[in-house]
Amino acid sequence: MKKLNIYFDNAATTPPRAREESASHFHGNPSSPHGLGISTERALIAARKEMAGLLSCRENEIIFTSGGTESNNLALLGFALANKRQSIQIFAAPWEHPSVLEPLRFAQEFGIAETITAPLATLRERVKNSRGINLVSISQVSHETGDIFDVAEIAAELKRENPKTIIHVDGVQGFCKEKIDLANIDMYSFSGHKIHGAAGVGGLFVKSGVRLVPLLHGGGQENGIRAGTENVGGILQTVSAAAQLHALRDENHSHAAAIKSELAQLKTDLPDVLENALGSTSPYILNLSFLGIKGETLVHLLSDKGIYASMGAACRSRKKQKSILETMGFSKERAESAVRFSFSHLNTIQEATTAKQIIIDSVSQMRRVLQR
Repeated sequence: MKKLNIYFDNAATTPPRAREESASHFHGNPSSPHGLGISTERALIAARKEMAGLLSCRENEIIFTSGGTESNNLALLGFALANKRQSIQIFAAPWEHPSVLEPLRFAQEFGIAETITAPLATLRERVKNSRGINLVSISQVSHETGDIFDVAEIAAELKRENPKTIIHVDGVQGFCKEKIDLANIDMYSFSGHKIHGAAGVGGLFVKSGVRLVPLLHGGGQENGIRAGTENVGGILQTVSAAAQLHALRDENHSHAAAIKSELAQLKTDLPDVLENALGSTSPYILNLSFLGIKGETLVHLLSDKGIYASMGAACRSRKKQKSILETMGFSKERAESAVRFSFSHLNTIQEATTAKQIIIDSVSQMRRVLQR
């Protein structure tokens, strides 16, 4: 019998779209002066223009990087280094992605900036009363629970309270899935492999007038902000995937919501199953706690049966620290029994129905064994 292959770990990475034949034609270095280099440069310029159109920004405000982690590091550390002679504070919630929290830890440890991690309500008060430059980093969509944050409204409110506030949004889980208004947002990170684009490609929107110090130095590519030969083939693949998802955003949103709703029936079909969220969530992420069993054990059991999910961020850096769910206020028991299911437009309702029954059987079996 053919083994199942139900992939519900799209928040970690997504299956890439087939690379278009045209992308393979541009293998010249876009900085080279010969014909192949010039044609590759033109393809890169066109891709940057298309990406800028998707985000409704200027072409020179798009910096291509190696992914979301580099984009977040460039936004936070690049800005801190550019303003290190002034009093600068960097704020973030304690449940942000490691690629946000670790740069903050680095900045604090090496005296680059003062960093504060606290819930948003606390941050608002600190930002309001700060006399220096504030850099606030917030997620558009939580990578752990799928909580959606109204970053446009938050940004507008923080800037009203303190005009010296710079807003960075980690848009990795929201890009091409949720709408984004960059009017009051100064920097916005995105990643290729989260949207069926290429791994090793990402980008950062940097509003004109926001100054960054590059973290990589060399040939001065990407307007002098990010040195290194651009991965043009990967960029073209990513921009193509982004354009397709952007055009079908509402349709895909509804499709993912139906899949999530089907799998979320586990809350009624099984006892002691709780959804972990602070408020409104993305249809692409469902975080459930199956009380009484270890989430890690359930993930391995489901993997053996051909269903692929996770316990949260694939790149959590410090395993001994409190889990993201605990920092969000959930109990340790609830955090340890949590499993994150995440979807894409490639998933089907039938997959959710099949997975739901297998999960019911697996959880019931595990609970019976533990009760002996």
